[in-house]
Amino acid sequence: MAEGGGPESGGAADSDSEPTIGSLLKTTLKKGDEWYLIDSRWFKQWKKYVGFDSWDMYNVGERSLYPGPIDNSGLFSDQETQALKEHLIDELDYVLVPTEAWNKLVSWYSCLEGQRPIVRKVVEHGMFVKHCKVEVYLLELNLCENDNMENVITRYFSKADTIDTIEKEMRRLFEIPSEKETRLWNKYMSNTYEQLNKPDSTVQDAGLFQGQVLVIERKNEDGTWPRQPSHPK
Repeated sequence: MAEGGGPESGGAADSDSEPTIGSLLKTTLKKGDEWYLIDSRWFKQWKKYVGFDSWDMYNVGERSLYPGPIDNSGLFSDQETQALKEHLIDELDYVLVPTEAWNKLVSWYSCLEGQRPIVRKVVEHGMFVKHCKVEVYLLELNLCENDNMENVITRYFSKADTIDTIEKEMRRLFEIPSEKETRLWNKYMSNTYEQLNKPDSTVQDAGLFQGQVLVIERKNEDGTWPRQPSHPK
């Protein structure tokens, strides 16, 4: 392991890691930054091992307290898809750490094999008074093609992701050639459609909601579109 984080290493990383991670945890949230979720159980074990809290220094460096690889199993409702359990609570079930802190912890302890990092973006909330928050739960969107709406693929996006990001993901999912022109549509329950024609708009700006159906349309060979031009509602 890098930086001597293991129990046999003499604890070189551990003596330095507490103040380093401690100061990084005080990082101010900035829109667009990425933060990582760590299972509170693992993090508490790590805090005991390195003596993070001044009142809990009794067993610092004790081999039996070595936390091992970062393990987020307790946060998943499904170990295979690694979907998060519902209603997880910040500080109780998980802690949030900025990218630099995550990279340091991974370099010292690694991650449990097969687990993907749980990375989330900082987004702005509020109409008038803006405040930043890590968006732990992403928005579920149902994606399909105009000529095959039965084939729906569910994906999760941040409110900070752009329409362009979604369109690129849909082109990849539906294997649309790069030279093929496409348009994106919002499909409402009433079978009405609204074109999403501002690629730089964010999911939040576009007013997309949980479970929204988005349809990607390919241009016909003769230069026309299968759908009529969008009409303002």
